[in-house]
Amino acid sequence: MSSMSLSFFGDEESSRRTLGIRERQILYDSAQKKCEDCSRDLEFSDVQVGHKTAYSRGGNSTLRNSVSLCYGCNKKQGTDSWDVFQRKQGKTAVIDRMRNMLTELTLQKLKDLAQKHGVKLKGRFHEGGLLNDDYYQAPSKARYVKALVGVVTEKDIKSGLSAMPTPGKTKRRRTTSYWSIF
Repeated sequence: MSSMSLSFFGDEESSRRTLGIRERQILYDSAQKKCEDCSRDLEFSDVQVGHKTAYSRGGNSTLRNSVSLCYGCNKKQGTDSWDVFQRKQGKTAVIDRMRNMLTELTLQKLKDLAQKHGVKLKGRFHEGGLLNDDYYQAPSKARYVKALVGVVTEKDIKSGLSAMPTPGKTKRRRTTSYWSIF
């Protein structure tokens, strides 16, 4: 006796829990034929598809949610998310330090670093509706930091800061106070 489940339009769950051979090849090539955790060289037949968010915790089987791992690293990860797995191994301390360094910079310096390293961010489009106009919102400082963390190194930040021109002095406008008359 088989149980029958009723599903309404849009309620279907994805039955696919693995990547196809072409997607595995793309993942393998994007990882430069190495394990993304321990950087060990891998043959295509040895690649295990890891996850950033486990299927059991709401993740899905897409390239964006997948990482190329060796057998040992895939077993170590279990159902931990990619961030938790990296933190358990002490690997995100460097990334956290980079994120803190980038957060301390001004938005203009972040824009200059992004331009120097070829990082392009698009603004967000907001529809105004009936009474308001449509507009683009410029990328925020947090979006620049997130985009630059994986691209720049600590050395790049320090050398980039010394190479950036310092902003010129702003001229103060002289104002006279009406109270000085009395």
